[in-house]
Amino acid sequence: MPQPAPSAKPAASLIRDAGFLPNFCGGEVIFNVIVLAAALAIVATIITPPLTSNIFKDLFLVTLFIEWIALINVAALCAARRYLNRLPERRALLMAYLLLLCATWAVSEAALWLLAGAGFIDSSRPVWYGYFHGQNLTVSAIVGGLALRYFIARHEARQKTLSEARARAEIQRQRIRPHFLFNSMNIIASLTQRAPARAESAIEDMADLFRLMLDENKELMPVHHEVQVARKYLKLERLRLDNRLNAEWHSENVPRTAKTPVLMLQLLLENAIRQGVEVRPEGGRIGIELGVEDGVLTVEVSAPEPPGDADADDPERDTALESIRMRLSDYYGEAGKLYIERNAGRFVFRVQHPAFAES
Repeated sequence: MPQPAPSAKPAASLIRDAGFLPNFCGGEVIFNVIVLAAALAIVATIITPPLTSNIFKDLFLVTLFIEWIALINVAALCAARRYLNRLPERRALLMAYLLLLCATWAVSEAALWLLAGAGFIDSSRPVWYGYFHGQNLTVSAIVGGLALRYFIARHEARQKTLSEARARAEIQRQRIRPHFLFNSMNIIASLTQRAPARAESAIEDMADLFRLMLDENKELMPVHHEVQVARKYLKLERLRLDNRLNAEWHSENVPRTAKTPVLMLQLLLENAIRQGVEVRPEGGRIGIELGVEDGVLTVEVSAPEPPGDADADDPERDTALESIRMRLSDYYGEAGKLYIERNAGRFVFRVQHPAFAES
């Protein structure tokens, strides 16, 4: 198998960050705040009177102080986010803004006490006490307010993108299930007159299949559940194809907690059967291999190459593969991959995505 696709945060799991205020506990937000504070420290060092005779020492002291304020502000918003998101949006924004100012005042006050305790100033209430607090609160009100608005706007844009992705995924799923039903009914119809006993067995299998498939409304399902659905589907197809279809499974080493997009495996199998088995008088063998390595699930479905001109463009095949690509992109971003290869006279369809995403 090829090297696993790089890990990325699944889109489906990002829905957990819903709420008016973004998740200030995330590494990306903390990194951006640190960079912003460092840039502000450089500007402050340049435009303010020197504190010592060494500009690099001044830069170090100013950076230390501003980073301290910035990180305490982020920590306060991180701790209060759960409670603030329960409030109406305007009240949540106002409370978050006041929290920033309070945290700035607290850090400034603590800095004065530390300086006094270390003997750098005579008292924790020097003559410039009011100016010091006023300056810090003014800068915090402007920079903190702009930064807070930026993070909220970015969060809203991301939530909008994720909502659109979720809607596209739901549309795709609603298209797949009726299509699956029609295919199953066609299988039974083809058996009704020439093999009534097989048709009856097919109806029972289809009932079991839809009991497994239609009761779930999640976008992601355990892999073992999808394997059950796929096995039932292959049993129905084997009846329709007069046992010209053989399947070879290798899926023993997949943890039960691993998940995959619902009905994706069935789409791969349907495509492989149409392209590599149905068009061959002698039928063919479908290979199904599933495995998890380094937190990445690999699903590989192989089928014989179609004979002669049967390898021409197939609109249904292209639509199915595009649907799979879209669903992988919506759920996993760049970490969801679909590969199509030819190997020793066989087509190989390989899907890779994070195995333990939350639905």
